[in-house]
Amino acid sequence: MSLISLGLAEIQVGKISQDGGEATSYTKIGKTYQNTCKLQQETADVTEHYEEGQAAPEVRKKKKKVPVLTFSIMDPDVTFLKDYLGGTVTGDGDNAVWSWSDTDEDIVASVRAIPEVGLVYTIPRGDIEAVLNADMSSQGINLVDFTVTPLKPTKAGVPSIKAQKKTATFPA
Repeated sequence: MSLISLGLAEIQVGKISQDGGEATSYTKIGKTYQNTCKLQQETADVTEHYEEGQAAPEVRKKKKKVPVLTFSIMDPDVTFLKDYLGGTVTGDGDNAVWSWSDTDEDIVASVRAIPEVGLVYTIPRGDIEAVLNADMSSQGINLVDFTVTPLKPTKAGVPSIKAQKKTATFPA
């Protein structure tokens, strides 16, 4: 049975479970900018070994690369910047100020991409690299670009990435 996946409904994030497994609850991360969400896997790194003078390899060793999720969010606020770019927020309401940190911060979460129809892709433990991409022109927009790289979960038996058909009951 074939299944066609179309569009993007939303991207959700959740806090990794205490036992090192996938998050038990998710929330929408924000508004995903049009045409920016992509889950892509690069081809494997390949090492080939040849007998002298031969054109065809005797042995071919492949090392797979994990699929990486990329997208951009178009509605960040100062708390969002702190959560995904690191740093601190001081003050509150309209007086809240985000301050960038000069040190690297590891930001890890469960992330899932939910299509309009088709397969929901879940990364139980993803390394989140978020960067500012603010086009301050009259036709530009302030974006935060994300690269989510699946990491090996610390809980045994949990995959690095998985896919499940979207149904009336999944995701809940």
